[in-house]
Amino acid sequence: MNDTVTPGYRRYLLGLMLVCLIVNFIDRQLPAILLPEIKKDLDLSDTQLGFITGLAFAIFYSTVGILVGRIGDTFSRRNVLATCIGLWSLATAASGAANNFVQMACARFAVGFGEAGLTPIAHSLISDLYPPGKRASAMGIYTAGVPLGLLIAFLGGAWITDVFGWRMAFFALGLPGIILALVVFSTVKETPRGGVDGLQDQGAPPPLWEVFKTLIAIPSFRHCCLATSFTGMVYTCIQTWGPSFLSRSFDMTLAEIGTWLAPTVGLGGMLGTMLGGIIADKLSIKDKRWMGRVPGTAVAVGTLVGMFAFLTHTSWLSIALMAVPLILYPVHLPIYGTILQGLASVRMRSSFPAISLFIAGMIGLGIGPQMVGIASDIVRPWAGEESLRYALALIVPFFGFWAALHFYIGGKHIAADFDKARERGSS
Repeated sequence: MNDTVTPGYRRYLLGLMLVCLIVNFIDRQLPAILLPEIKKDLDLSDTQLGFITGLAFAIFYSTVGILVGRIGDTFSRRNVLATCIGLWSLATAASGAANNFVQMACARFAVGFGEAGLTPIAHSLISDLYPPGKRASAMGIYTAGVPLGLLIAFLGGAWITDVFGWRMAFFALGLPGIILALVVFSTVKETPRGGVDGLQDQGAPPPLWEVFKTLIAIPSFRHCCLATSFTGMVYTCIQTWGPSFLSRSFDMTLAEIGTWLAPTVGLGGMLGTMLGGIIADKLSIKDKRWMGRVPGTAVAVGTLVGMFAFLTHTSWLSIALMAVPLILYPVHLPIYGTILQGLASVRMRSSFPAISLFIAGMIGLGIGPQMVGIASDIVRPWAGEESLRYALALIVPFFGFWAALHFYIGGKHIAADFDKARERGSS
């Protein structure tokens, strides 16, 4: 372990990064639960809604992430992270002042710009404090922030909107992030890079093109990145369009949708992320292939059950079936983060997840919601209010099973790729 910090600080940092991710996902996913009201108030099409929840966020989130990751491998990670939190929090609040499609899209551009800084920096900081045998479990605690953020966004956003309107939901859930930015700036300290792995810190990151060539040449990365991208696509599609589907197909109110979905998305998803990290740590000690098998199995089962959520015409059954992928898909998050850090040299630990973020972000966060919105508008002339049902019933199984396949293939290469990464880091 790293002797320059105390066990208490390790736990504090991990807890603080968890809070950062919770706030991150509140601000990222808040529009999803508010879409029915935003659609009515601003008179937007599903294609436009898909853009503001998908590409408008993902374009900056994915591309800026590479720049932020590079800065994080070079300068103070604390300062970069605090600045990013402040930016995305202000931009979320600004979303509540939007009066048309362009203004809302610009606000989401800014949210994506700011949120690009969390994943590369948090992964790097956590990996400098937790060794490989405990890293997936630590990542599991950290990534529990994804479902917990969704829980607050769905439940808080729905109830605030029901009482005060959708604009107040953006204000109330966005502005507290400013306080978090100040806490990060005041309490996080820079720790030695690579100490828990016994790796040498070369003092400066290699050229970005070299980092990209190193990463893209690794077989386990190529497969697991595609798997994560497609899993993220399906997960985001269900998160983003699930509330609108329930509203249109079953005439449920936002308060009802938030009340039913929030516990599943939050508590169930938290259980999935934490168990995923623990199981992967235990099983992969003897056989690294389990780092691909565990998420592959979770995604395959979640897809098999979840696709029927959009085929049934019973509201409670649809919600119950939708819960399964929302619980099982997050299993991959801590495992994939651990894989990336195991493949990275010391001064690549922010750049590796940043490059991955670009690929997975554009596919999972950008293309997915946009694809559903376009498909829904195409079939609307004959499907009417059921257009989302058909769009989701097609996209979820296709990309879900494709993701599971890539996890299984990628898992076969992880052991050899980890050994090569250690050789690079020790030279």
